[in-house]
Amino acid sequence: MKSAGRGPRRMTLVGVALASLMAAAACGGSAVTARIVIITPAPGPATPLPSGVTPEPTLAPPTITTFLVESNAPDNRWKVTLKKPVLGGISDAPAAKMNKAITDKVNGYISAFTGGGLPAVASGNGPSTFEGSYSIALNTATIVSLRFTVLTYVTGAAHPVGEPGSITFAVATGSTVGLADLFSDQAKALSTVASQCKSELTKALAGDLNWDGKASSLDFFNKAWTITPLGLEFTFAQGALASEASGMPSATVSWSSLKSVVKASGPAGEFIH
Repeated sequence: MKSAGRGPRRMTLVGVALASLMAAAACGGSAVTARIVIITPAPGPATPLPSGVTPEPTLAPPTITTFLVESNAPDNRWKVTLKKPVLGGISDAPAAKMNKAITDKVNGYISAFTGGGLPAVASGNGPSTFEGSYSIALNTATIVSLRFTVLTYVTGAAHPVGEPGSITFAVATGSTVGLADLFSDQAKALSTVASQCKSELTKALAGDLNWDGKASSLDFFNKAWTITPLGLEFTFAQGALASEASGMPSATVSWSSLKSVVKASGPAGEFIH
């Protein structure tokens, strides 16, 4: 296990057993022992305050440290590399809650890949690979919004395929924020987001866009969205709305466009005042 950002560090490891690899092994004709995917735990507890002292409200944003996760199948069928964010520098309870949510999310990404019936490696080819990373869309004393990017390659394929993801937190409680939590009128919000995304994607992709701008619910946009200072940013999987050559297209819907539908008392209320 390697760590990045603050130098090497040994930590107790927790993991997810990928039992579904046994089924994948049967398909490939060779036995594969279920593999543990190593995920670093949340940071340890902070120094306790003296008795009777009330903690100050959080004024600074959380710290975000990167840990490198690496794992390989025993038969070299797949290889996983993931840069995982770990939040700290705030009260223990919300930090633990956010770090657990991040761990659950990245474990889900990894399990979906390694448990997907990957083929055995043919002579002359390399293993199927999973490369995960993250970037910070917003990190303040009230909101943390993170983008995830996953590139997966299946051995023998022409090229890797990109898949976006995201997670957003309310720092005070550590609760995960859902897209629907932002809006006072979800039907009107859906109409606004769809029309604005269609407009922005048309500008960026022109004739390569194959989406008609329609969406039956906010779930269409829920997979990869983040809060940014400019507005809500939506990212789409490679090949989902345009040709694979267009990568993972994104569109930002400005706060001014969303002002009439954002809940003033909600997680994004500070951006419309």
